[in-house]
Amino acid sequence: MVDTRKPTYIPGSSFPNESDALHQEGDWLWIPLCKEWRDVTNKPEEIVRQKFIRTLVDHYGYVLEQMDQERRTQHGHKSPRADIVVWQTAMEKEAGRTPVLVVECKTDTIEIQERDYYQGESYTRATGCEFFIATNARHTAVFKLVPGLPGEFVAINEIPKATDWGSARRLKEIRESLRAFNRKEFQDLLFVCHSILRDVHKMDPGRAFDTISKILFIKMYVERSGQHGTFTTDYIDRRAAVRLPTDPAVHDGLFEQTKAYYKADDLFAASDKLDISEETFRRIVKQLERFDLSKTGDDIKGLAFEKFLGTTFRGELGQFFTPRPVVEFMVDLLNPREGERICDPASGSGGFLIRAFEHVRAQIVADIQRQKDEERARIEALGLPEEEEERQIEEAFSRLNRELLPSDDNNKPIDTRVGRLAWQCIYGTDAEPRAARTAKMNMIMHGDGHGGIHYHDGLLDINGIFGGRFDVVLTNPPFGSNVGRDQKVGGSDETRVPKDEAYLARCREGGYGPAWEESHQSLLAAAAARKPILDLFEIGKGKKNRPTELIFVERCLNLLKPGGRMGIVLPDGNLNNPSLAWLRRWAEGKAKLLAVVSLPEATFRSSNATVKASLVFLRKFTEAEAAQWEAAWAQAHAELDARFDQQRDEAHAAYAPRIVCGDDAEVQRLLDELAALGIRRTLLRWQHGEAPAYPRQARPTVQNKPAWTGEAAKEHKEHKKAAAELKKQADAALAAVRKRSDALFSELKAKYKAIDEAHTAALWARVRERFDYPVFVAAPKSVGITSTGETGEGVANDLPELLKAYREFAHWLAQGAQPEATPNFPGPSTA
Repeated sequence: MVDTRKPTYIPGSSFPNESDALHQEGDWLWIPLCKEWRDVTNKPEEIVRQKFIRTLVDHYGYVLEQMDQERRTQHGHKSPRADIVVWQTAMEKEAGRTPVLVVECKTDTIEIQERDYYQGESYTRATGCEFFIATNARHTAVFKLVPGLPGEFVAINEIPKATDWGSARRLKEIRESLRAFNRKEFQDLLFVCHSILRDVHKMDPGRAFDTISKILFIKMYVERSGQHGTFTTDYIDRRAAVRLPTDPAVHDGLFEQTKAYYKADDLFAASDKLDISEETFRRIVKQLERFDLSKTGDDIKGLAFEKFLGTTFRGELGQFFTPRPVVEFMVDLLNPREGERICDPASGSGGFLIRAFEHVRAQIVADIQRQKDEERARIEALGLPEEEEERQIEEAFSRLNRELLPSDDNNKPIDTRVGRLAWQCIYGTDAEPRAARTAKMNMIMHGDGHGGIHYHDGLLDINGIFGGRFDVVLTNPPFGSNVGRDQKVGGSDETRVPKDEAYLARCREGGYGPAWEESHQSLLAAAAARKPILDLFEIGKGKKNRPTELIFVERCLNLLKPGGRMGIVLPDGNLNNPSLAWLRRWAEGKAKLLAVVSLPEATFRSSNATVKASLVFLRKFTEAEAAQWEAAWAQAHAELDARFDQQRDEAHAAYAPRIVCGDDAEVQRLLDELAALGIRRTLLRWQHGEAPAYPRQARPTVQNKPAWTGEAAKEHKEHKKAAAELKKQADAALAAVRKRSDALFSELKAKYKAIDEAHTAALWARVRERFDYPVFVAAPKSVGITSTGETGEGVANDLPELLKAYREFAHWLAQGAQPEATPNFPGPSTA
């Protein structure tokens, strides 16, 4: 049984010799600043505070004599409290001068939520201190207070060391080390690592990037799994010193452990190696070891990684990147919400999924903040003693903040609001293994959500990606290639249908239900039959090939639930090429068109893509809308079919006698004589043929050629003999006028075709009258990216204003789309 009695001895030193350790006996922790033991059974924040005090001593050079903890001001009825206060010297502390650092500690492991740290922030303002530090069990954020009332806090990159206070130059650098510089620093480090691999191992950009990705995964594994210290040159050197000749190299061993940690993600093949020397690995670790990715803000490492990606692969893997301003616009326009499932079946580097994850997470963060504000106000209204009030607020904040965790400490799913978003709502695939791995890395860098991303052909179901499951689909499919009949289900690694027990168990545990079982069995049968992928699609069935982006249009619509929304980047030819009118009509019968935004020609130029493209936004029919669509067609047929059938009858009546005789009087005379004997040559009435599966159209008119009908009366032999002779003469005469007869027959068929086309056009016009709705159309001049790929501040971008205009338009639609209330969209952003 553990002894939980309070220790009676005083430690011989403030902290143990072991790195980062504290004096602890059971539930009792030594508090050096108070020179006492404290029971921390229900006070995990005390452990966070003492660890940070040790960090200030060991890493920043401060001494305990210039610090204090649990310090209060005397300002106001409820004086603000600071967890740790640091003065420039012990003498200034004794003299009651203004402190130089104020620290507030929390027990969370989520990214710093600045408004949670109101106590320390208030203390900083009240005392006139310049630097405020917010820290928790995993993250630390540093702020400087800008002078003025009430004084703005600006995030910076560095905590001043004890020795910095004597250097005006160093303090100026620290004050100016904004978080953007931190992002740039990380980005530059990645470029340095890339250059090391290129120069030492002569790697091409793609292979160098793969290797950096593997090393970053090792680093994240080390940080997430708690093996602190293993991703340092010191560890590598010590491990190398005792390594036996038969032992694997340190970096190879770490990579094998990393592969096992991420095994469920299908990131690495069993045969994957780092393929670099220990010396090169050490050089890269030296560059990266001072960056703790688990404590670096998602905005910093995510944007830095994205920038590194874009610059490294511009041109080479440019097809995997959609410009960030375009991605943000598409996601914001479709506005995914908490609980909605989101998919990108051609996810590339993960841009759409990352932005969708961030978009929904921001909604959750805002709602959690609202609840925290309400809880704080409720607790403060109770009139509790100061310590009890702070304890209850801290507990409420901690409980609510737990909802912001995306994963547990072992990289496994967690039942929180952000956890459900990350593990149950974000799905993507890419048929290029490097792109899929990049997307996972990119998502982890941006704060997780990587669990649903797979290396697989996006046209085939995999894991939780199957038809009718998603609320939102966003994608930029590959252009310029075709899906051919040689591409079979199960015919390659990326079109495989997994059958291993681990995969099946994972999918069944995921609760995908009967729809997944049906999809999986269907794919197993398709793989066994070596079925062409084209034959899985309505617009591909029986075709030799189809452009890939067209098949992706159907794939995206299939993935959506009724009423689901989609945004897709498509070549302009899909929208205006007459030969693709069938595709537009096919899609019109599946979904409502929400908006079309034509992009400038320069949008994808930096990725070596010359095709002009547009953003197309659709909403799949609800069941009610699908029924309305069918009802509109039934009504159109009821109103129009008789009129066009009459036109067909009139054409038939005008042409039939002429076709039968070939416009020849002698033939007509012979036919009349035969008719008197009961034998007729007739052009039977036209019939309706079968319409093609798509697009919707009038059933085509089918007309058979003239034929003989009837026979001479059997009881009159002389009639029969005369009839035979006349028919012989008629056949000879008809042979002479066959060309004329055939020409007339072709004319009639042309008439029928014109009637069919007019019938189809009239049907579509009538259906569109009954199913009419406004569509938002725009042609922005600038979309936040230059022809050389530059984005960010200073690059013209009409999309934010365009988004506002669309929201006005959507609001107008929701209010009934009254003509007198039609929004006015001025300016060059719209067309």
